[in-house]
Amino acid sequence: MTPEICPMTVPEYAAYQRDMGERVIESDGVFWRRVRPFFYRPVVPFEELNSVSVRPPRAGLLGGWQFAVKDHCQANSRMAFLIFPDAAQYDLEHLDRWHRRQVRKAISNFEVRRVTNPGELVGAYDAYLDFYRRTRYAYRADRVRPERFAEWAEAVFRHPKSVVLAAFAHGKIEAVAVCQPVEDTLIYAAFFSTEAAFALQVGSLMLHAVRTIAAQAKGIQQVFAGMRKVGGQACIDEFHLQRGCKVVVKPAWCRLNPIARITLRLLSPQRYAQLLGVPWEKDNVQAASSSPHISQPGVAGTKVAAASE
Repeated sequence: MTPEICPMTVPEYAAYQRDMGERVIESDGVFWRRVRPFFYRPVVPFEELNSVSVRPPRAGLLGGWQFAVKDHCQANSRMAFLIFPDAAQYDLEHLDRWHRRQVRKAISNFEVRRVTNPGELVGAYDAYLDFYRRTRYAYRADRVRPERFAEWAEAVFRHPKSVVLAAFAHGKIEAVAVCQPVEDTLIYAAFFSTEAAFALQVGSLMLHAVRTIAAQAKGIQQVFAGMRKVGGQACIDEFHLQRGCKVVVKPAWCRLNPIARITLRLLSPQRYAQLLGVPWEKDNVQAASSSPHISQPGVAGTKVAAASE
């Protein structure tokens, strides 16, 4: 049975992000997350704001801020998002033969069910430790300590609208997926698994489970899988892109402190170009009309109006 979900409001999602250790500031009704020292984006990164009326946090004056806009005339940059659109239309049979086989192989090895309390989620500690040793994933790496992992599990379930799925084999958790439904979007925030489970395609199975929940949930229109990556990390996105994900490019407004702009431009020109959305501009010019993975700016709408763990 697919678990029922109850969407969060944006303020509820901001509170969840704070409990995850993020620095979140409310300014004039908009919640902002610090993504770099003194640099901010909306806590729901794909929400579209009006650059004329928005009031970003004062702390951003030392660094900067960026947000998506509806009006192209207000844009000076671009942002790219990984989106599974048309959530209600998802069906396993819509995947290609190879990816269907991966999911069915995993179904024969794992049972996926919803985790409903922190005590049960703490049972995933060994899987997380295996994941960390394999990937050296730096975000919230303090969770390699058992007490910190237990604190994280408690924090997740202080927000009962979160959706936590676990893949079990022989009574043991081998993989975890954490999602937050925020208004019309299911945010696929976190995933980790053991190396053995990953080799048995548990990643494909968990994505299938997440998209199935979104398809059957009333009011969910899309699944958000994070920001588009560039450089050596871009290959990570291929897992989603090969399974129906789209790169949705939106016009954006970016403001940088003059000193920060000069410093970034001189010391890290590639990162500066990424911030302005130069890679996404090339995608739109060269590939938007032909690639099944690229969507034109503004194609994927959202009702969120006020993203991986």
